[in-house]
Amino acid sequence: MHLDSSVAARLINDIQDCHILVVGDLMLDRFVDGAVTRISPEAPVPVLSQSTSQQMPGGAANVACNLAQLGARVTLIGACGDDTTAADLAAELQHFPRITFIPVTVAGRPTSLKTRYRASGQQILRVDDEVSIPISDSAQGELSDQVNAVLDTADMLILSDYAKGCLPLTLIRSLIDAARAAKKLIVADPKLADLSVYRDVDVLTPNLQELANAAGTSPTEIDAIGATATRLAKTHNIGTIMTTLSARGILASQGDGTQFHDPARTRDVFDVSGAGDTVVAVISAAIASGAQLELAVALANHAAGVAVGKSGTAIVTAGEILAHMPLSKPVIEASALAGICQDWRDAGDKIAFTNGCFDLLHPGHLHLLRQAAATADRLVVGLNSDASVRRLKGDTRPLQRAEQRAAALAAFDLVDAVSIFEEDTPQNLISLLQPDVIVKGGDYQPADVIGGDIVKKRGGKVVIVPTYAAYSTSKLVTSR
Repeated sequence: MHLDSSVAARLINDIQDCHILVVGDLMLDRFVDGAVTRISPEAPVPVLSQSTSQQMPGGAANVACNLAQLGARVTLIGACGDDTTAADLAAELQHFPRITFIPVTVAGRPTSLKTRYRASGQQILRVDDEVSIPISDSAQGELSDQVNAVLDTADMLILSDYAKGCLPLTLIRSLIDAARAAKKLIVADPKLADLSVYRDVDVLTPNLQELANAAGTSPTEIDAIGATATRLAKTHNIGTIMTTLSARGILASQGDGTQFHDPARTRDVFDVSGAGDTVVAVISAAIASGAQLELAVALANHAAGVAVGKSGTAIVTAGEILAHMPLSKPVIEASALAGICQDWRDAGDKIAFTNGCFDLLHPGHLHLLRQAAATADRLVVGLNSDASVRRLKGDTRPLQRAEQRAAALAAFDLVDAVSIFEEDTPQNLISLLQPDVIVKGGDYQPADVIGGDIVKKRGGKVVIVPTYAAYSTSKLVTSR
């Protein structure tokens, strides 16, 4: 099946109902940006004049953030220290309401911190503050207990191993065995060269170097890489080995010789930090929601193309993924849509209407759309134009053009039509379309909703959908 915007939207919609358990090495990624204008007189090194600093979750925490930003419910478990880095990581994770964070605190152990120094967007130095010795037996026992307490309610277990000590060999095996006994899907992002440790997992996601380390060879051609991965999958009873090939895309290999290669999409590469985590997250979420393997790979590859075009440890939203795909349904002019709405009414259908900016389509938006679609037979979305968004939100918004925002909305099967309006409010559009239901997200009172008087005169109603888990594009922007 070909991946187009409507298929991708269907996968993303299904992801909203998944619960994924992520276990692994927790990190905080810090980025220090500035300018280099001179060389130090003390040594032949550049002097960075710091201008900005930002931080974001890394490692297993970045996998969890990518999952949550796609709408999956996530439980994140990992070991960290009792230091300020751990506190900063916990604070950053609070920006993602879909994540339940269960840290296993190891006193005296530093929480992994990677600080990247950049000049003109290019990394000039990375400093890692961490230890990689295995966590203690008592910490392993506590982590295992926490995992077992959550496992029954999860659809999938992801082991995100960065070889920083959170997942020693014996713990990996016990977690895999527990997940198998509970009949859960298992995805492992490996660091150990001995792949027998990961035997029986459903999906293994090595990069090419990790695959080569495991095989003891260095294949370079696609056929040779596939043959190597197939042999390893068969030897260790691994369902599928997804080898990430950087600029060459993703190669899926199964023990029976089945191969699927999805080439990378051509994009401008700004920063590859965390792109592998994006791939792991998207493949896992798609498979957990029941997607076919080829579609899961294609969606992940597409998301990775978005991720490498972003600065920092990348977290990709549904709106960004869909905005890079062609429109699946056209944006309809208001006058034409009025006639379509009349045809729907003549056929006995009730029409729901909701509106907004829908900038960087996120789980809060998807929750509103799903709730709105459930109130009627047809759902029409009124979309603020770019000029309208600027008047309402300021000159820095929207982050996506109206055409991109419309493409993301129109891709969903539950949306029957999208129409862009230029005014600050949808009053004129509502008056023209005459919907039966107006659905508004937030803490509004029905009497205050614009257009409510119009639908009530027709015997319709106003439905208020509370803001979902405090999601908003403004908060997403400040956390990026």
